[in-house]
Amino acid sequence: MANNIAFQQMGKTVRVAATASNTQSSVVTITADSPCNQYYLSNPDQTNNVYVKISTSNSFNVSLPDTTPDYVIPVPPYSYKVITGPQVSPTQSTYIRVIGDGANATCYVTPGEGL
Repeated sequence: MANNIAFQQMGKTVRVAATASNTQSSVVTITADSPCNQYYLSNPDQTNNVYVKISTSNSFNVSLPDTTPDYVIPVPPYSYKVITGPQVSPTQSTYIRVIGDGANATCYVTPGEGL
């Protein structure tokens, strides 16, 4: 359940990176120390958007929303946001992919709870 509190990290941060513009990253696995369903997304790029897709399956694709509509969360340049998604825990993984407007799209993802 989402909590109306400051964000509390409940798992390790992962780095998800796509090496070329308009190219999706590899699938990255996310686990948490205890059950949670919120994710802190951070885009360190100062000029390009990153588009994030989280899934309960490890077999999926992500595309830029301007070429093909997709269930992605845009993270603006040099910013962060907290989103609610599928539950993750020590026994239940979620999977993430990113794609970006520019080369070397990177997003740091931390599972947890809070705003």
